Amino acid sequence: FTQWWLNNKVWNPWPKNGESFWDTGNRGAATLGQSNTIPLENSASATEYQGAVLQTKFIGVGVFGKLAAGNLFAGSYVRTEGTNGVLAFGREFSRRPTRLKARLKYATAPISNVSTSNPNLSHMKGKPDTCIVWCALADWNEPFEIRTSPSNRQLFDRTDPHVIAYGEMTSGDSIEDFVDVVINFDYVATDRVPAYILLTASASKYGDYFTGGQGAVLTILSYELLYDY
Repeated sequence: FTQWWLNNKVWNPWPKNGESFWDTGNRGAATLGQSNTIPLENSASATEYQGAVLQTKFIGVGVFGKLAAGNLFAGSYVRTEGTNGVLAFGREFSRRPTRLKARLKYATAPISNVSTSNPNLSHMKGKPDTCIVWCALADWNEPFEIRTSPSNRQLFDRTDPHVIAYGEMTSGDSIEDFVDVVINFDYVATDRVPAYILLTASASKYGDYFTGGQGAVLTILSYELLYDY
């Protein structure tokens, strides 16, 4: 995550005029405020950037705003509907990795905002926020569409019959220094060829429901796919 460019208020994790593999929810966040996934600066880097900083913030003012969880995903931000995002999760990929290694650190924060559309999350207010990094292989015919609007919400389901393998890590504790976290791909089928890889990270696990802690920050330096065969 050393390649970034700033388009007005929107930070993009790819070089200007270059091809994108990763994207963020910054286009949605920027409709009410500033980007909340930004580059980690490092003057020693040839590009002056070293990683991705995913910040959970309240974007907007009062009732004219909402919690935005810092996020980063393989795919593309398609459009904004009102103040909600429509995303295309996944990039074309046909190999079978066994593990994902992520170098990261995390600062949790008390959950300050909870979903009004999902009462099952109301008990979480005040508890430590939780970060998540998850990966999946699937054989859809096209990227999977994510919709965050409560009226027509569609989120990823690891039990979807098109999912071939899945893995995740979560942490509700702060990780003070950068560490290597290894996530195993759990295969439900080994006789099918993937068509897409999905790889998503968020500073707030329930950010899709606009639930999380203001001030939670997940910083990612790198990912590496491992093949133990």
